[in-house]
Amino acid sequence: MSTQRPSGLERVKVNRSQLRQNQSKIFRQARGSRIVHVTGWSDEDEKYVVDKRYFDDLLQKLRAAVETLAITTDPKLFAQILRAADTIDQDARLGKLHSFEEAFGDE
Repeated sequence: MSTQRPSGLERVKVNRSQLRQNQSKIFRQARGSRIVHVTGWSDEDEKYVVDKRYFDDLLQKLRAAVETLAITTDPKLFAQILRAADTIDQDARLGKLHSFEEAFGDE
């Protein structure tokens, strides 16, 4: 299995000694999609320092991908979605659909 780096991802490599000596400077480097790769003696000792917003965004995208996969692997649900897709534009024009507020609004 090959690993691909997401577009825009920048990796900065430092060793543990550099991290100890310049901790605040190195932590500031972990901004946006730039990650700090802290090397170790083995793969198990290596760590990544990432920006919290970037990490939260990755988690959100992963959850969305898992949900999409769950939907597409449910034959009954996926067939319903495909059938609805055929008429969705016409149903929207005819006002047959409910708004999000109507469907999920506060009671």
